[in-house]
Amino acid sequence: MRKIIDIEHHMDDYECMWNGIEDIYMNKTGESLPDNFFFTLASFGSFCYLKTKKAELKRLVALGDGRTKKMYEFLSPIIGFEYKHYEYSNFEKALIKAKAEINSGYPVVLGAIDMFYLPYFEKLYRKEHIPFHYILMVGYDDEEQSIYLYDCGRLERLSLPYTELRNAMNCNYPGLSNPNTLCTIRMVEKLDKIQIAKEAIARKKELFLNPTAGFLGYKGFEKFISELPRWKDELSKEEYDKILLNMVEFFGSVPTIPNAIKGIDEPDFIEFKGGFDKMSVMLRYLGDETKNHYWIKSSALFEEGAAVIKQISEIIIEYLCDKEDNTQLLPELFSKVLEKMIEGYNALDL
Repeated sequence: MRKIIDIEHHMDDYECMWNGIEDIYMNKTGESLPDNFFFTLASFGSFCYLKTKKAELKRLVALGDGRTKKMYEFLSPIIGFEYKHYEYSNFEKALIKAKAEINSGYPVVLGAIDMFYLPYFEKLYRKEHIPFHYILMVGYDDEEQSIYLYDCGRLERLSLPYTELRNAMNCNYPGLSNPNTLCTIRMVEKLDKIQIAKEAIARKKELFLNPTAGFLGYKGFEKFISELPRWKDELSKEEYDKILLNMVEFFGSVPTIPNAIKGIDEPDFIEFKGGFDKMSVMLRYLGDETKNHYWIKSSALFEEGAAVIKQISEIIIEYLCDKEDNTQLLPELFSKVLEKMIEGYNALDL
């Protein structure tokens, strides 16, 4: 049997868990969206600072929350879609469910999957395991033993053999996804993007400026800044370095270790700006479209924050590469980041 759902696709790299859902939303509403729209609304601003003495990582600093299930939980009621994750004991059961969705006319999100088994990513295929990727399945062909899909990093519709898909879905990302996982999507509302953005950002603003716990929002940020100067005394060098490595890795447009730290003498293909750049671009897009100068002003403030995060990333990279230790500057720089976050949120007329 063969079936393909006809759906328009937009390419928007580095937002894989949202790209397919944006496709479904855009096809239903006719809206166009700025880059990384749903991802930025769902993840940015969820600051968290945890002291995890018993864990391998003794301090956790997160500028946002990019966990797929948490993002869906936050944003789905604002966008107006229903979703359900299914985890199966084997690939065959997962494929049966995915094909049933296609037969009913619904594209289905597959993932997390391992990019190691995706032939259309030539630089990664059979070379590097990245077990945190998502695709939108839009069809299948039993005779060809393949599925049809859209990927955030490619514009054209692609095919993937069942054999490769089986390997890709045999993917475990601790705390985020289990093997043979898929997610069904039902877009039940038809809301415009400005309405969605206003509600999502208003909620994020409230959570950041009026946090429910001392380790969250601006309170957590202030606590982190106050304790940061003592880290070198409280932690071993190995523990300290691991924390900084984790921080700069997750400052990336996608979580990745900078090339310099990996010993690769090539420019990084992503920016390490903690999502502030994405927030700025999104607000500028929406501000220009609606002629809202408050959003444009906020965009400029978050752009300033992005520049500071970039500076922080460069200091961390130089330190971890044993070039120069300017980590004593980090508390002051993070204070500037916090200042820009507060100013950026307060500039919005929500």
